[in-house]
Amino acid sequence: MNPMIKRKTTTCLALAAAALLGAAAPAQVLTNESVAISSGAGGGGGGAQTSCMIFSDGTSWSGGAVGVQGASSVNDTGGSTAAANDAFKYSVGSVADSLNATYGAGNWTIANPELTFQYTLYANNPRFNAGAGTFSIYWMANDSWVQGTANPVYATTGAALATWAGNASLLANETYTWSTPGYTGTLADLHTSNWTTDSSGIRQATVSYGLALDPSFVTDITSATAAADPNVSLYLMSTSASLGLTIFTGGGQILPTLSFEVVPVPEPSVLAMSLSGLALIATVRRWRK
Repeated sequence: MNPMIKRKTTTCLALAAAALLGAAAPAQVLTNESVAISSGAGGGGGGAQTSCMIFSDGTSWSGGAVGVQGASSVNDTGGSTAAANDAFKYSVGSVADSLNATYGAGNWTIANPELTFQYTLYANNPRFNAGAGTFSIYWMANDSWVQGTANPVYATTGAALATWAGNASLLANETYTWSTPGYTGTLADLHTSNWTTDSSGIRQATVSYGLALDPSFVTDITSATAAADPNVSLYLMSTSASLGLTIFTGGGQILPTLSFEVVPVPEPSVLAMSLSGLALIATVRRWRK
C-alpha cells in the first residue's frame, strides 16, 4: 500500500473508531419506573391494570391467579385442563405524563424493559396445570379487551394474535423449568396434601424476563397519556403442550409488573457522530479497494 494512503487509512480508522465509541457510550439512566397489576383487579376482569386467562375452549378466567399452560400438563386432580394463555394490561399513561412534564415530550425513551411476576409450582385449583415447558411474551396493540369469552382471543401463533389485536410483536421466548431455587416439583406431589400450604415459601418464587425493545412496544409506552391512551398490553402464549405455569395476580407478594429504565433520547450531535464514523469506515474501504 502507498505510504501516504496507509497513513490516511490509519488516521481515518482512528477517527471512525473515536466517533463510534463516543456514540456507543451507555445512556444515562434518568430514573426507573414500574407498573403492576392492581391488587384484586385480577378478579375484576376489566379496566386498567388487570389480567385474563384465556382457555383454548373459548372461555376465560380472571381470578387471583392465571395460568399459561399446554393441553398435556397435569392439574391437581391428576387430569388436564384445557390449554390457556394470559393477557396483562398496564396503565402507564400517568407515568408517561409525569416523565413528559419532567424531561419534555420526545426527550426520553425506555431501556431494559422487564416483566416480573411471582409463580407457584402448584395451585389447589383444577383449572391450573403444572409442568415444565416454553412460552412466548408478546406486546399487542389491542388494549380495549376485558375478561370475557373470546376477548382477548386464544391464539397459538403471533400472526393469529396480530390479526385479532391489530398488531403484535414478539418480545421474548422463555423456558419455565417447573422449579424454584429451593425445591423441584414432581407429578407425585400433585396428589398429596403437602403442596396445599407452603409456609416455607419454597414452592413459590419470583422471576424477571427481559423484553426486546420492539419499536411498537416502545412507542406504546412513550406515547401513552392518562387522558387518551393510557394502557399497554402484554400476552403470554404457551408454546409447548407440557407447560403449566401459574402466576399470582392477586394475593401474591409480587404481582405481574412491567418495569423499565428511562433514558434520554440521543442528542442529534451523537447521532451525527455515529453517522460520520460509519461514513469514514466506508471511505477507508473504498481506498483499500
